[in-house]
Amino acid sequence: MSGGNVLTRWEYIFSVRNDTTVQFYFDRYARNGPFAEEHRDTFDFDFQNHIVLGVRQDLIWGAGCRHTADRTVGTIDGAFVPASFAGQLFNVFVQDQVTLKPDRVALYLESKFENNYFGGLDLEPSARLAWTPSNRRTLWVAISRASRTPTRRDIGLDATLAALPGPAEAELFGNPSMKSEHVIAYELGYRAQPTDRLSLDLTIFFNNYHGLESAEHLPPFFEPTSIPPRLIIPITLGNKMYGTTEGIEASVKWRLIDRWTLSPGYSFLEMHLHTESTSLDDTSVADTQGSNPGHQAQLRSHLELSGGLAWDASAYFVGRLPAQFVAS
Repeated sequence: MSGGNVLTRWEYIFSVRNDTTVQFYFDRYARNGPFAEEHRDTFDFDFQNHIVLGVRQDLIWGAGCRHTADRTVGTIDGAFVPASFAGQLFNVFVQDQVTLKPDRVALYLESKFENNYFGGLDLEPSARLAWTPSNRRTLWVAISRASRTPTRRDIGLDATLAALPGPAEAELFGNPSMKSEHVIAYELGYRAQPTDRLSLDLTIFFNNYHGLESAEHLPPFFEPTSIPPRLIIPITLGNKMYGTTEGIEASVKWRLIDRWTLSPGYSFLEMHLHTESTSLDDTSVADTQGSNPGHQAQLRSHLELSGGLAWDASAYFVGRLPAQFVAS
């Protein structure tokens, strides 16, 4: 693997209420090996403007564009179709922080509009409201929509999954009609500092997903031109999985003494995924749900020693992954 990049950024401050930033970078990447060969050039331009509107609004808006081009060489196990690709991505965003009550209530409104390489136009709005009844407590609620855009793999992959007797082969094909995956996320959070030595964070979330990636079975076909002739069992990618997740995340920071701090944390995740009635995918739901742990916990310790030294120790727990045959 080899590569390099160059980045330049220019910032101009018009006043204490108005400033602008312009950024450009170029990146070149190359990977050569027995299983993959890829060369990629990327140009990226980004503009951002920050304006303070009166005493209650803080506005940031901007735009960006990116051009990327690759050259790939396929192997007997996998390739991209077409082997070379060039595409452009454009985006516009705006974020407005509105002070409804000074030092107490703030509203954040923002959205990003992106025309990605393969999936068309994506709209990603969000809204967040924060209430700070005192200097030691904050309650916040948020709703947002986010997207995962299709990748080169999703669109143009041609990969051999398994060689079967016959001879036959199971092959995975990308789908030129793949769309973006979407999630609408709902969050409720609480942050408090009951004492000078103790602080805690608690977040409850619910996510609603649609258009998730699925693996759809297609009718087998015979390929007489290969040597030897073989039966192809094709699988293509689709957007026919949907569902919800919900959970909780909690963390505590406890300074037992001036030099010693303990930071325990815990998260719980539950997933409810399904496939559409027209889907022929019988593996993705179990694989996805069984590849994400339901329980995770951690305990971090930080001890300040003499002479400018510190000692950190951590313990972690991760729940089992049944689809990966990994124990907790």
